[in-house]
Amino acid sequence: MAIQLELHGDVDSGFTAVAESFLAGFAEGRDVGAALAVMVDGRLVVDVWAGHLDRKKEQEWSRDTLSCVFSATKGVTALCVLQAVAENILRLDERVISYWPEFDRHEKAAITIRHLLTHQAGLVGFHDPVERDLLYDWTGVTRKLSRERLWWVPGEKHGYHARTFGFLLGEVLRRASGKGISDWFQSAVARPRDLDFHIGLAAADLTRCAQILPARIRPGEEAVLSEPSMKMMSDFRDINTPTGAAFQNPSLGPGYMNTDRFRSAELPAMNGHGTARSLAGFYDVISELLPAELVQEATSTQSFGPDEVLKSISHFGLGFMLHHDSAPIGVREGSFGHAGAGGSMAFRDPAARVSFCFAMNQMQEGVVTGGASATRCAESVYQCL
Repeated sequence: MAIQLELHGDVDSGFTAVAESFLAGFAEGRDVGAALAVMVDGRLVVDVWAGHLDRKKEQEWSRDTLSCVFSATKGVTALCVLQAVAENILRLDERVISYWPEFDRHEKAAITIRHLLTHQAGLVGFHDPVERDLLYDWTGVTRKLSRERLWWVPGEKHGYHARTFGFLLGEVLRRASGKGISDWFQSAVARPRDLDFHIGLAAADLTRCAQILPARIRPGEEAVLSEPSMKMMSDFRDINTPTGAAFQNPSLGPGYMNTDRFRSAELPAMNGHGTARSLAGFYDVISELLPAELVQEATSTQSFGPDEVLKSISHFGLGFMLHHDSAPIGVREGSFGHAGAGGSMAFRDPAARVSFCFAMNQMQEGVVTGGASATRCAESVYQCL
């Protein structure tokens, strides 16, 4: 298959099949711009990018182009909280109200830090309609969350806290340490390791962002949705359901992800921007950032089964998605990480000593745990080991 696209970056000779898989996403019309990084045994063996950062294809993707990875940000947020646990600033099974007294309303007193990390808190969104400006007002949104009613009894069910995950954990960390997620990550993780990943961009970095292109259904690709998927799509439009509250209350409007306001805000569940190289590098040093026993706990099953929000099977450790055939993060059992809306995916496979990140700007419809391009690239890594 001839691929009329220039590949940039570096690939070790033993991993050329990974680069070919990466380019296939462009040849098959899925990708407009993307980057891929793979580390094996602590060594960067694939660091490539291709395509364009805009819909008109006038600007080429470059080495330092920043891509919004949406919910892949949650893995970074979880790590910051777990570092605070390791430093005895937070305790996993301590109640949230110990750090955030105002949270003690509407039967939320029993919620623990563990509940927040494992999507069991039952606080996926707001019951009453809210304005979109609220999500850009940290004090306003956390105050409203402290007063919010539960969607289920904490610990009895789990459901994806798509947006509230970042506010809840970020506020607890701020109360306990004096630092928000962004400041903690930059000072404790990113700057010491030269990782080009940010939750809330500085003005100088805004010009490096790829334009995120909304999902589109291409001719001949109309999907036959499963019953759970149809249920999720139906509930997605109804803010009176956990799914609709989690994703659509408020609706942020078309093109929100390409605004300076969104890119500059601190939204620790959904607006991390970075390079694939940096997120792969992040996962490659997890064992340096946390004690071994905490890594083991964080990457062991904490929540598994039917998800009250996603209406499908989900599998979580302490903030990380865990691999399962029904909810794959990575492609092999034992992998942990996080995916982002539309197709990005970052993970660590400790058994194979592989760290991986695929980041792109053309979103794909209905993707929860890594898109076709990310998955194909990940599969090809193992063929080269």
